[in-house]
Amino acid sequence: MLGKQTVDTLKRLASEGPQAVSAFSWSDDGAKVVAVPADAADARVDLADLDRFSATLRELAVTCHAAPMVPDVRAWLSDHAAATIRALGFLEEPLAVWELEASERIAQLRSSPPHRDESEVTYWEVVLHCADQPSVTLARYRWAPGMPERERVEYPATFALIGRMAAALERALTCEA
Repeated sequence: MLGKQTVDTLKRLASEGPQAVSAFSWSDDGAKVVAVPADAADARVDLADLDRFSATLRELAVTCHAAPMVPDVRAWLSDHAAATIRALGFLEEPLAVWELEASERIAQLRSSPPHRDESEVTYWEVVLHCADQPSVTLARYRWAPGMPERERVEYPATFALIGRMAAALERALTCEA
């Protein structure tokens, strides 16, 4: 459901403009931020740009409405990280757990192996948060020797692909992947 809602919202934004989307805003750095409500979870899509059929994705975030019973945070993070890896198996590079920190209630996944172009590395990063409302974020990053820090890169994607990503993240949070 969240995937379809995301695609429909992006299509409305592209065809009718920001006034047609009830939860639209601009971030401090100029990104278009679109909130997509659905029954079990909400999505937030940060875009650099969009046209009739595609967008330039900066970040996708999904938050579940239900508060899960989590007696063992490490087990929850491990189970949901595995579900996320399965659900996002269609990405260019496979994902693997990079860090799992039960005390901070997060699991960080990254492309493994990342895409390499000479000395430059580009990779997906997914961060799961085990909280009252579990959430997950997805973004693409780049790093090369000489850069002081990695940088988030914009990712061109069709509305259908962004919807598929949102649906996959929702399934992963509910362990339906």
